[in-house]
Amino acid sequence: MALIAVSAISFSSEQLSSILNDCFEDYLVPVSLPVTAFVQRFGSEGLSLLDSCVWLDGETPAAIAIVARRGDEARLAAFAVRPAWRGKGTGRRLMIPLMASLREQGVRRMWLEVIRENYAAVALYQSLGFVVHHGLCGFVSSRAEDAAAALEESDVLPLLRRSAAEVNGRLPWLMDPLTFATLPCRALTLNQQAFAMLATLTSTPQLQFLWVEPSVRGRGLAHEMLRALARQFPGLSTSVIIPESFTPLFSAAGYATLMLKQYEMCVEFSRLPPAEC
Repeated sequence: MALIAVSAISFSSEQLSSILNDCFEDYLVPVSLPVTAFVQRFGSEGLSLLDSCVWLDGETPAAIAIVARRGDEARLAAFAVRPAWRGKGTGRRLMIPLMASLREQGVRRMWLEVIRENYAAVALYQSLGFVVHHGLCGFVSSRAEDAAAALEESDVLPLLRRSAAEVNGRLPWLMDPLTFATLPCRALTLNQQAFAMLATLTSTPQLQFLWVEPSVRGRGLAHEMLRALARQFPGLSTSVIIPESFTPLFSAAGYATLMLKQYEMCVEFSRLPPAEC
């Protein structure tokens, strides 16, 4: 039986979070999002219910795609197929019309992240025209024994406005300051020159973003900020969303690299022939 595509607007948040968890059954890493985390996380990432989709086999959800939108760019925030439908070319059959629909709506570029060891998924996305844009990794702080500068609370929105204008889309989707406009978070500053954004979705804060005023870069303030954060928040970690080019900075500040690694991939729809999208 062919799977039937149903817009995500036909489902409640509770249903979508449950379907997502079911579709990620036996995945490489455990995925279990309660509905509150589902709403807060994907809402901050730019969730578009109109573009997101659930595929049904009869009345049984077989796959789900969560799509985020920012202007004329889109991101595949999550894509999962339940075990019974995996390994049968299902992913490609579902992704082609999804991408075509986005292209028809004027989306120029589409992004996603995929675990590097998920070789089948990497191959699928490459076959659809996606190319690797960044290698992504995550970090966790070691115990900071040295004295560190005191950090102060800072206003979130003014920081977002300044940093977003300067970053101008050059960072991965989940590190872009636009993400933090609706994400539960707090901002900390070192002398109003270096800033950190910590997500507070859970009881354990997570480092999401580090920014230094352009006029004072090159003075070691990012290193000093990371050490101060490690001292104030023992065991502080990041998500696996940091470009590998930042590894020397984190390593020098005493942060270890997490085992899990991802690729950020991107496809330019204008470079695909119509038959491919």
